[in-house]
Amino acid sequence: MTPNETALKKVNDELEEVEQRSAQILSVDATDELDAELKELAAKKDKLMERRSAIRMLLKADEEKSIVLESGLDAEAREKRSLIGKASLTNFFTAFARGAMPSGAEAELQAACSQGMAEPITGIPLEIFEDTKLEQRADVATGVPGTVGVNLDRIRPQVFANSVVPKLGVEMPRVTMGGTYASATLSTPLTAGPKAPGAAQEATAASFTVTTTTPKRITARLGIRIEDVAAVGQENFESILRENLSLVLSDELDDQGLNGDRPANPTGDDVAKLDGLFKKLTSPTTAPNAVADFDFFASAHAGGVDGLWAETIKEVSIVANPLTYALAAKTFQSATNYKGEMSAASYATMNTGGFWTNKRMPDAPDSGTFENVAPAILYRMGRSMMGGNAGAGMRTAVCPHYNEISIDDIYSGSAKGERYFTMHVLLGDVIIVQPDAYKQIQYKVA
Repeated sequence: MTPNETALKKVNDELEEVEQRSAQILSVDATDELDAELKELAAKKDKLMERRSAIRMLLKADEEKSIVLESGLDAEAREKRSLIGKASLTNFFTAFARGAMPSGAEAELQAACSQGMAEPITGIPLEIFEDTKLEQRADVATGVPGTVGVNLDRIRPQVFANSVVPKLGVEMPRVTMGGTYASATLSTPLTAGPKAPGAAQEATAASFTVTTTTPKRITARLGIRIEDVAAVGQENFESILRENLSLVLSDELDDQGLNGDRPANPTGDDVAKLDGLFKKLTSPTTAPNAVADFDFFASAHAGGVDGLWAETIKEVSIVANPLTYALAAKTFQSATNYKGEMSAASYATMNTGGFWTNKRMPDAPDSGTFENVAPAILYRMGRSMMGGNAGAGMRTAVCPHYNEISIDDIYSGSAKGERYFTMHVLLGDVIIVQPDAYKQIQYKVA
C-alpha cells in the first residue's frame, strides 16, 4: 500500500470506531456525560471527514498521474526519448519489407521499450508515435477569460468527481503487446461425488469462457495562443489548462468504463466508445412498485450476500446516483423519526461494505416502464479483498490499458503563435472476469 492508501485506511478505521461508539451512546438513556461524549465524537468525526476528503484528493492525483504520460526525467526515460527522435518509421517499414529485423536506432528503441515486458517487442513500438506530427484539422484554441488584469488572482482548477471504476474492482493492467486482448475464465467446472467401493469416477469436461477486446482511442487536446498567455497576467494560466486537459481525459476514461455503450453497428466517433460496466451487466426486467423505504435499502445489501463472493454484508458494496443516496439519507425506520434512529444511508455506512454515490452514475428515466427508477451497481468484493483492501485479491473485472501518448506540438501552429498539447489513451472494453461478483439493482426514487 502507498502512504496515502495507508492513511486512508487508518482514517476509515477511526471513523468506524467513532460511528460505533456514537451508535452505542444513542442506544441507551441519555446522561450529561454521554451527551458531552457524543458532542466530542461529532467534532472528531467532522475532522476525520475533512482529513479523509484531503487524502482522497491526493489519491485521485496519484491515479491521474498513473494514467497520463509524464515526461521522464530519469536516465532511462531520457535515453528512450532520444531514441524516439532518432528512429524512423520508414526504416521500420523498409526492414519489414525485406523480411529483416530493424537495426541501428530502431533496434535500440525496440530493446528500450521492451524493458520490463515478458517478451521483447518485435514490431513497431507505439512510443515512436509520440514525436509524429499532428493531424491537420481545424482547431479551436482556448481563449483568455473575460476578466483580466494585473490583479487577477491565481486561476482555480475545475473540480471533477472521484473515479468510480477502480472502486468497483476494475483493474487496468498494461498490455505489453498490441492486438486483441483476451481474458479466459473457467466457467464449467469438473465434477466430484461419493462413489461406492470399486466404482469409478468418470472425467467430465471443463470449459472456459473467453472474452476479447481491441484497443480504442480516447483523446483530449488543448490549444493556446501566446497573446493570451501574455494578456492574462497570471503565471498559472498555462499550467491550469494543462492540468485540466489531463483531468478531462481521466474523467472521460472513467465515464466510458462505467457508462460506455458502443452501438451494435457504430459509425464515426462511436467506434471508439467502450463497452462499460453497465452494458456488461444484466438489467432487471421488472421495476420496483414503491419508493424505496428503509427495509428496501437494507434488503439490497442483504440480498447481495451469496456465501461465495460475499459471506456478510460487510463484503457487499453499492454505488448509486446522488438522488438515490439523498433519499437513503432522509429515510428512517419510522415516519416519526425517533431520537437516535439511523437513516438508511447511515445504517449502510456503518454495517455494510459501502453505500456511496458519484455524479457519473446515470439518472433515473423520466418516462416509460422504469420511470423514476434509478440503476445502481452492487459489488460483492469478498474475494477481491486481501488484508482488507479491495482489489488486492482475486481479479473480478479488467479494462486493458494498451498505451498513452502525450504530444507537445510547438510547430503546427507556430506561424500563428499557437501551441497544442494532445493526449491519447488506448483502452479496451471492460471485461467482467467473474460475473457473479456484480449485479445491477434498482431503486424507485419518486
